[in-house]
Amino acid sequence: MEAAKSGFQPVTEKEVAAAKKTLEGKLATLKSLLSNGSTENKKAWEQYLRWDDLQTQLSSEQPDLRTLEEIYLKYRGSYAGLDKKQLIEARRALRHYINLAYFVQVDQYQQQFDIQLKTLKDAVKRYSQTPADADSKIIGAILGWLEQGNQVPKLVASVRDEFNHPNLYASVSREFIAAGIRRKVDQVNPVHEIILGTNVRGTAHMVGDVDVNLLPSKTSALIELSLTGEVTSDNVGVNGPATIYSTGFSPITASKILEFTRDGLIGKPSTATADTTTTFNAICAKLKLIQKIATKRAYQQKYQAEAIASDRTELRVEQRFDNESKDLIVDANTRLNEKLFRPLKGRDEFPDALNVSTTKEAVNLEVLHASQAQLAAPGPAPALSDEGADLTLKLHESIVNNYGETFLAGVVLTDEKLVDILKQRDAEIPEELKITPDSDPWSITFDYKSPIQVIFDNDTVKIGIRGRQFTRGNTEVNRTISISADYKIEKGEEGTLLTRTGDVIVDFPTQERLGPLDLTAKTFLRKKFEAVFKPEIVGEGIKLEGQWEKAGTLRISSLSVTPGWFVGSWKLEAPVPADATEVTSVVE
Repeated sequence: MEAAKSGFQPVTEKEVAAAKKTLEGKLATLKSLLSNGSTENKKAWEQYLRWDDLQTQLSSEQPDLRTLEEIYLKYRGSYAGLDKKQLIEARRALRHYINLAYFVQVDQYQQQFDIQLKTLKDAVKRYSQTPADADSKIIGAILGWLEQGNQVPKLVASVRDEFNHPNLYASVSREFIAAGIRRKVDQVNPVHEIILGTNVRGTAHMVGDVDVNLLPSKTSALIELSLTGEVTSDNVGVNGPATIYSTGFSPITASKILEFTRDGLIGKPSTATADTTTTFNAICAKLKLIQKIATKRAYQQKYQAEAIASDRTELRVEQRFDNESKDLIVDANTRLNEKLFRPLKGRDEFPDALNVSTTKEAVNLEVLHASQAQLAAPGPAPALSDEGADLTLKLHESIVNNYGETFLAGVVLTDEKLVDILKQRDAEIPEELKITPDSDPWSITFDYKSPIQVIFDNDTVKIGIRGRQFTRGNTEVNRTISISADYKIEKGEEGTLLTRTGDVIVDFPTQERLGPLDLTAKTFLRKKFEAVFKPEIVGEGIKLEGQWEKAGTLRISSLSVTPGWFVGSWKLEAPVPADATEVTSVVE
C-alpha cells in the first residue's frame, strides 16, 4: 500500500481530450443507429438523451459537470433500447470523459490521493480482521474513486481480488426441474405418406413419458429433455390395384438438450431413434393373381419399408420436439430479457461474474456483483449440508445492498405504490397504510447511497431503507432519513419466521437537532413503517407458479444466518400425482 503512493499519475488535458474524441466517435455511431429509424423516433430519442445539451457541453472549453452527470443518467435505465451495444458504448465513453474532466479540475489532487490511500489502508486492515458493512462501503468508494481517475490499477485489482468473492450461490435439483416438465404423452396424429410407391393413410398413436436429465458441465447448464415411448399405427396403403391393411409398432426414444448460459437459453437440435416393425393384416386385390403378386412384393420390400418408416418416425418426433420447445425457449428468453438482462445491461450492472454449471443432480449458479464503488462478499460462503434439498440459496448481504442502489437510488415510493406492491403479493393491506379520502398522500424518495440496507448477523437480520426527501400533503422535508428494524430469523413450521426485536427506528443521521417538521415526519413515518416492518413475519413456503404449480410448495428444511450470510435450503412437498391419461404436448 505504501509503495502505491509513488504511483500517482495526474490526469492531463491530453487524456481528457483523448477521452472526448473517443466519446464523439461513439456518439457518431449511436447517431447512425438512431437514424435507421423514423424521423419521429430519432427526434424522440435525441430529446430523451438531451442530445443538443450534450453537444453544447462538448463544444464548451469548460463543460458543466453537473449537467453532464444529469445527461449521463438519461443513458442508464430499463427502457428498451438502452441495452443496445451502441448506446452502452456511448454511455461508457461519456462516463470515462466525465471522470477525467472532473479529476483534471481537482485542486490538490495528489494530496487527496495520499489521504485516500491512508484511509484505504486502515479500512483494509480492519476489514481483513472483521468484515463490517461500514468498512466495505469505505473500501468500495475509495476503489471507485481511484479507478475513475486511472490511479494505481494494480493496487485496485489486488484489493478487489482479495475481497470480491461471489455473493450469490443457488442450486436447483434435477427433481425440482423435472417436477415442472415431467409428463405423460398421449397423442393421436394422422398419417399420410408414400413409401416405395404405396400411398399410406392412417392414424398414429404415441404414448410415452417425458423426463429430465442433467448433463455434467462446468461452463453452462445442460438440461436434457428425454422421451421414452412407443408409436402404434393402423394404416391402409394403396399401390395400384392392391390395398394393404397393416399395423406398425415403433419403440422410440428422443432427446432435446437445452443449454443455459449467461446469454440465455439455447435449444440444440433434437435427436430421436425409432425401430419400426410392420404387420400385414390383409393384402387385397380384385384378381387373385394381382393379390399374389402384391403380397410377394410387400414381403420383399418389408425390410426396406420398415427402415424408411423408422427414419420418418424419427424425423417427425424430432420436428415435434423442436417445434414444441420453440415457445418454451422464446418465453424463457423473453422473461429473462425483460425482467433481468435488459434492466441490468441498461444500467451497466450485469454481474461481473455469472457462472452456470450442472452436475447429474443439480443446476448450480454463482453470481458476483459489485459496481465500481462497491465490494462483493469478503470470502467464500459458509458450507451447507442438507441432503435431498431441492433449492439451496446462499445470499450475502452485499448483493441485496449493491442491487438496491442499482434499482432504488432516487426512486420515489408513494403511498399508492406501496399499496400496489402489497396487492401484487396478495398481502393484506394494514389499516395504517390504507388510502382513504381523509388520509394525506405521502412519499419518500430513496437516497442515492444505500437506499436499502440488509445486514445479516448471528440469527438476526437488520432491514432498513434510507431516504433523502419526505413529503406529506403540502409538507416537504429534505433530510436524510433512515428507517430500520431488527429481526430474529429462524426456521418456522411452514417457512422462515422473522420476529422483530425492538421498535421500528426512524432517524435523521445527518441532523443533530430536529425541528418541528422533522419530529412530525419522524412520528408519521414510524407509524407507517411499523405496518411494513411487522412484529412478526411468518413465511408460508414458496408457492410455485406456471407449470411448476403442480409440483407443490417448497418448504424450508434448513436455515443458517451468520455474519454477512443467509444460507437456506428448501424441499418440495410430495406433488399431487398427475393424471396418467393426460393428453399433452411433448414439451410445455
